[in-house]
Amino acid sequence: MGRREFFASTTLVLAVAVPHGAQDRSAPDARPHIVIGPNLRVSSNTTSGSRNECWIAASARNPNFLVAVSQASSDNSPTTTGPRRCATAISRNAGETWREITLPKQDDGAFDPMVTSGPDGRMYVLQGVLGRSVPGTSAGGPREGTIRVWSTPDEGRHWRGPVELKCPVAPDHPRMAVDMTDGPHRGRLYVAWNEVADTVFRRKFHIFLNYSDDGGQTFSEPNLLGSDDQGKLVATEPLVLSDGTLLVTYYQYFFPLSDQRNEHQPAYLLRSTDGGDTFEPPRKIGELGASAWRYLRRDFGRAFTLPIFTADTSAASRFRDRLYMVWDDASPGRSTIWFAVSADRGSTWSAPRALNDNPPDKEGGPPDFRMTPVVAVNRDGAVGVAWYDRRDDPTRRCWKQYFTASMDGGETFLPNVVVSSAPSCPDKDAPPTVYVSNTSTEIEDTLPLPDDLDAMSDAERRQAQDELAIAAAIKERTAGDGAVLRIAFDRGRSVWPGHYTGLTAASDGAFHALWADRRNRLQQLFTARVEVAASPETPRPTTSEAPVTGLVQVIAGPAKFDEAKARPPSSCRSATCRIVRSTRRSASG
Repeated sequence: MGRREFFASTTLVLAVAVPHGAQDRSAPDARPHIVIGPNLRVSSNTTSGSRNECWIAASARNPNFLVAVSQASSDNSPTTTGPRRCATAISRNAGETWREITLPKQDDGAFDPMVTSGPDGRMYVLQGVLGRSVPGTSAGGPREGTIRVWSTPDEGRHWRGPVELKCPVAPDHPRMAVDMTDGPHRGRLYVAWNEVADTVFRRKFHIFLNYSDDGGQTFSEPNLLGSDDQGKLVATEPLVLSDGTLLVTYYQYFFPLSDQRNEHQPAYLLRSTDGGDTFEPPRKIGELGASAWRYLRRDFGRAFTLPIFTADTSAASRFRDRLYMVWDDASPGRSTIWFAVSADRGSTWSAPRALNDNPPDKEGGPPDFRMTPVVAVNRDGAVGVAWYDRRDDPTRRCWKQYFTASMDGGETFLPNVVVSSAPSCPDKDAPPTVYVSNTSTEIEDTLPLPDDLDAMSDAERRQAQDELAIAAAIKERTAGDGAVLRIAFDRGRSVWPGHYTGLTAASDGAFHALWADRRNRLQQLFTARVEVAASPETPRPTTSEAPVTGLVQVIAGPAKFDEAKARPPSSCRSATCRIVRSTRRSASG
């Protein structure tokens, strides 16, 4: 029997168990509850490198068609470093299986991907490209920065694009929304974005909007929405209300990230009633705290808040046009997932409320940490929120994806439920790193002076400012204790999952969570179907068996065999080696 016959004659049967979090039907519970489906891997473990910064969307016409996007390093190292690129995966069976695809003319150097659906089911994929002209970027990609958009009108069978938006300055963090109403701008695709840094005028930051009325084939000229000389403006999700009103949301943070001003980052909302051509003056809607403790910036060096916005525009929802906002911060001394709601289309917002229900940190233990919340709302008005959380690991190095939901428009939330079936941990074999912060009260000659900072490039200056601010924060925390030498041998908490993660609500009411996960050492993407059941009569998953031969691919290699012992070597006890060995024996006799 040859290898082909071996696989052809083998039938694989999968037993699907009731997901954790589900309850027995024999014990009815009148309260709403959350049902978590099995964790399913989205990204390949053989190509495209480690993943972070992911987003997911379901077709407005077909709840079974899903598109997931992410950033990816260009190699297969277990880290998330290396030249940036973006990856895309599609599912046509509601996330049960996934296939990675390569978009036309996709280059290295891409970042900040996003995906969304139009009212006709057309799916849009967006990627930012900084360009080689921006200091500190990699050699790949075009010289000038741009934003690229692809679209598929037929559920991923054909892709159009990329179409490049006209960007007068280097772009960063582009976000999309589509007008799903029956108004005059139905189907209009909006792209809000900000300048990556003060690349044209020093200490001057800008935010823009482009839109398309032909399915993403052409875009308008950029509309300058605002500028500021105090700190970077960062675009967040634009929202389109049920009457076609466009809301552009953004917030502001300050350099360096450890600057005390980042404990009060302002968030804003812009309103347009003519399809994005003109806007009312910006309205400040609140303040965000810093995502990581100042004195632990090295431990969480790339972590900072990206607030996520969404709107309930379902005609069937009693909370129609209610707006929701989530973010994280680490003040004062506790890492928290925050939530706020606007019941008057963004004019006023509720006081922030904490969503994480973990117990307080143990005295003297490592600080707990959670980050990158994301919010979505389904057709029935149920609000889902997901985030990375380290509460289950006593060392606070490993994270799991958590979820909670509200059935009453954000007034109350269900208990937190873990989505991940395994922890995501840093590589246990990674070599330790050591850093020392001198917190002496004496000023050292080696510290840069203001004139030195002014002479540095932007990147050098921000790095130096961050170092100074970290040392100042440690000194402040240890005031009165004299000089302190701070040494850390484990920076595993700094493994980067990105600035945002994925959650979508399909038209059948189910949520789909997407997150970065290191359970297999390489940081991959996993997804799970999440249902919020309003009553015990809601059907729950049951255990069943079904042939899955056509859905399984066995990848063998490299094969190893000890001729003397007639068995695989001790280092080759994996299922892959055993399959290869069985195949060879069948072929030989």
